[in-house]
Amino acid sequence: MSAKESRRVFVIEQAVKGKITNRQAAEVLGLSERQVIRLKERMKADGVAGLAHKNRGR
Repeated sequence: MSAKESRRVFVIEQAVKGKITNRQAAEVLGLSERQVIRLKERMKADGVAGLAHKNRGR
């Protein structure tokens, strides 16, 4: 897992736990709030593996 992905996992975990808002997570990661919501849903469904880029291993 790259440093960028590790940071993304950490920030999304904080958002899932409610320690930061979706808006704060979006600002930190340089994403839209809607994308943060999508990432939170993928994290809840698939865990950390859900946040890995889907082209990995091709």
